[in-house]
Amino acid sequence: MTAPYLSLDPLVPWRQLPRPIAWDQIFGRNAPLELEIGCGNGEVLTRRAGERPGVNLVGLDVDWVSARRALRRINLAGLDNAKVVQTEAALGLERLFTPQSLAGVWCLFPRPWPRPCDARHRLFSNRFLRLLGSRLAPEATCRLVTDFKPFADWVKGQIPGTGLEAVWQDIPPTVNSKYERKWQGQGQQVFYELTLVKGEHQPWPNPEEPVLHYPHFDRLNPEALTTWEDWGEISVLCKDVLYDREAGRALLRMVVLEDDLEQAFYLELMPKPQGGHLLRPAPGCGVLPSLGVQRALELAAQRLSAD
Repeated sequence: MTAPYLSLDPLVPWRQLPRPIAWDQIFGRNAPLELEIGCGNGEVLTRRAGERPGVNLVGLDVDWVSARRALRRINLAGLDNAKVVQTEAALGLERLFTPQSLAGVWCLFPRPWPRPCDARHRLFSNRFLRLLGSRLAPEATCRLVTDFKPFADWVKGQIPGTGLEAVWQDIPPTVNSKYERKWQGQGQQVFYELTLVKGEHQPWPNPEEPVLHYPHFDRLNPEALTTWEDWGEISVLCKDVLYDREAGRALLRMVVLEDDLEQAFYLELMPKPQGGHLLRPAPGCGVLPSLGVQRALELAAQRLSAD
């Protein structure tokens, strides 16, 4: 049985909060804010939080199992200056942090995607570095450590035009993290550290989130409750439909692809007390308001309406 996380208090329910996040309110104080990208089991995050009580630290990880382990460590340590966010790195940086708000960032042993054909999946692309640089405070740094030299070389090649400068050095085992111990146990004694220093600020505003308008229509065409796809600059896919004919209700499983944002969620079709139907994102999906979600609502309504 997996060990429990003990308490969800250190977990930031960011989809339910106004964005960007007011971190001083989350922590209950105004203090320097630092971020760990890919906090994993929370070992380093917790250690740093204990050593630096005057700093607010946020650990970000896309994987719930990792986030849960980090929560457990934070709770066992009794720390109130460490929080966990479960989301992708680019999405979190863009939506949750204001420009020039981070006093420091670190990322330890990110997945290097060693095969050239998989390089497009790597973190720290030129675009990501420009976003990262916009969130760093003046002269703040991001520390990146990897065991894979070709990945460090690739990151160096992504730096031009980002407003960041890189300081490279080979280092001995100094991080004392899960993956460092793993590679050290396999005989590796040299690792590669890139310190990215903010020089020039390049603006990257937080994206505006539109107010969604929910379509309603007088008559439903049940025959239109099927899967469909609409590909384009914003792609909308209806992957599955659950329909309760007697209640006149349906759930449409949607996938929306726009820019670098991919969202999967349900649209709920529900009868209105005064007659007709309303289409809206299903409660609890945590969907981010976007032009793509609005387009999904409009395309689905066009297909479902019998008017």
